[in-house]
Amino acid sequence: MQQTRFLFDNGTVKEERVERYDPSLPDSRRWQLLQVNGRPATADQRKKWESPKNAKPRKKAFKPPGEYLDLEGATLVKETPKEATFEIALKPDVARLIAVEKIAVALTIDKETQSVTRIAADLRQPMRVLLGVARITDLDVDVSLEPADEDRPETSGDVKTGSTARVTLSKMGTPMEYIWSDFKRVTPHSAK
Repeated sequence: MQQTRFLFDNGTVKEERVERYDPSLPDSRRWQLLQVNGRPATADQRKKWESPKNAKPRKKAFKPPGEYLDLEGATLVKETPKEATFEIALKPDVARLIAVEKIAVALTIDKETQSVTRIAADLRQPMRVLLGVARITDLDVDVSLEPADEDRPETSGDVKTGSTARVTLSKMGTPMEYIWSDFKRVTPHSAK
């Protein structure tokens, strides 16, 4: 679920949408507009919003997390008998257009299973993105993972209820907020 909020300068909500992205559906149906300003989206609102959104080809991420994260430079920041939490820097060559040193990423590892149980990220200070057109002013990611299912050993587990991600930014002077929640594991749609 994605909640998109356009804000006035004083922080009050100008417009709000609730959207769903489902990667198990074909590209032409993967985005769905559910609500606009607290009311169910009308057929006209859905068509106007969904048509261009679903016309764009989906972005594919084929790189493993190790290509984005500097695992060798990880620093232990907290440890319990059951878990260890590491602060890990993003590799600068991954995102050439953003200042990755301004983002703090923490991974919590279950010592017994050696699986990731939580991913967190925060913004250390605001940063400009999109060639200066937008400015990210706040970032808060807190995603907890259930243990991996024995039938799916290649996965790290399902996202727990209550996991959220939020980013606040200003795009061409318009304050905006994106909030992600209600994560569910699905099998991605594969076009054949």
